[in-house]
Amino acid sequence: MKKHLLHLSITLIVLFGSINFSFAQTGSGSMTVDNSTVAIASGTTEQRYSEGTFFGPNANWQIDGVLEIYSKNVWIAPGATFSGNGKIVVYNPGNNPFYSGMAAGPTQIDGNNGVFINMLIEHRNNGNMMLADVNDPGFGTTNPAGLNSASLNIAGTIDLAVDQADIILNGHNLVFGTTGKIINYSKDRMVVTSNSIAGHMVKDYAGSDGFVFPIGIDEGDYTPATLTPATAGRIYASVQDYMLANKPVLKERLGMDRVWNIYSAMPVTANMILQHNANTNGSLFKDANAAISRYVSGNKWDMLKGTNPATGIHTRNNIALSNDVNANGAYYTKLSVSGQDLFIPTLFTPNGDANNDMFEIRGLELFAENSLVIVNRWGNEVYRSNNYQNNWSGEGLNEGTYYYLLKVRETAGGEWFTFTGWTTLIRAFKN
Repeated sequence: MKKHLLHLSITLIVLFGSINFSFAQTGSGSMTVDNSTVAIASGTTEQRYSEGTFFGPNANWQIDGVLEIYSKNVWIAPGATFSGNGKIVVYNPGNNPFYSGMAAGPTQIDGNNGVFINMLIEHRNNGNMMLADVNDPGFGTTNPAGLNSASLNIAGTIDLAVDQADIILNGHNLVFGTTGKIINYSKDRMVVTSNSIAGHMVKDYAGSDGFVFPIGIDEGDYTPATLTPATAGRIYASVQDYMLANKPVLKERLGMDRVWNIYSAMPVTANMILQHNANTNGSLFKDANAAISRYVSGNKWDMLKGTNPATGIHTRNNIALSNDVNANGAYYTKLSVSGQDLFIPTLFTPNGDANNDMFEIRGLELFAENSLVIVNRWGNEVYRSNNYQNNWSGEGLNEGTYYYLLKVRETAGGEWFTFTGWTTLIRAFKN
């Protein structure tokens, strides 16, 4: 294999004077700027050793060999293109063979929300890759601001090739096109949200193919989401903990301290798989009695029983995703129920406004069996169900207070838990 070392920034001698020993060892201030058509033939390798590697708006790279980058900062102008059957390999700058004193650390990449990179990127920096808004070296291009200021767009493949080769979103979007994918992800090789929804991992779907978003709030805190939409569309995913998500959970001991923010660019229905780590579980959280829950308002989350194929993994199907990042319905967590805790309302208002019209016992569907008896204040039975489906509206009854006897058990043949109490039926509030 042939290797070529190009553009070693000799012009820096003119710009900054003679190179001292420190510069020669650390490469501090060195840069390589490319703004033309470059072809790397199959069987050949080119390296970028400088502290900064910059690709201008007219950079057109056809890479059928290998481009190796050891730089601390990589800036890609809008308009720069990369394609070919070869690969780009990103290394830790601390492993720089030319500047032996260059500090180890993340590779900061500014994709400027530019052209989708349609080739293999092999991520071998065990100090991470971080999306960051790197300064324009002087091209004067119109660069995006805000969330898109450093967004990186991938039409090829990102290979998380070594452990600790994480990608830190740092408030920016990592976008995969319809052909884009990420491989070799795990708890040791993942996409880190930094406990924020300022940036998301994004996928464009051509159809109903599944895609794993290997995200977590911190390195090693692996909470991937798998989304399979019914139709083509763009889906965004990120994750936070309870405190920063600021979506109250009534009984945190029944939850698991993670909230996913998942939404789509346009309305789409999708199947969802969420995975979490047991060390975040509340004291009463039980996988078998848990479900993916979607935020409604206040401290209310809906609960729809799915499956629990393995520890920490839960499913929910046919979800109509919100198309607003800030909508309540864009937030998901997992909540469980136990024989000691249920959400039984003390008031319901069956007035036909589709809000609180039923006597809804939240979490009831997660129990294997239940029975419910309702009596009025004189002890006369007015309702009975041996498999209550949250569908009693008090039809035909007067407003007033009613008393319930609820029995549930977590497994067939298991211990029955009994709840008694009261609820008030009001059809209309009076001023």
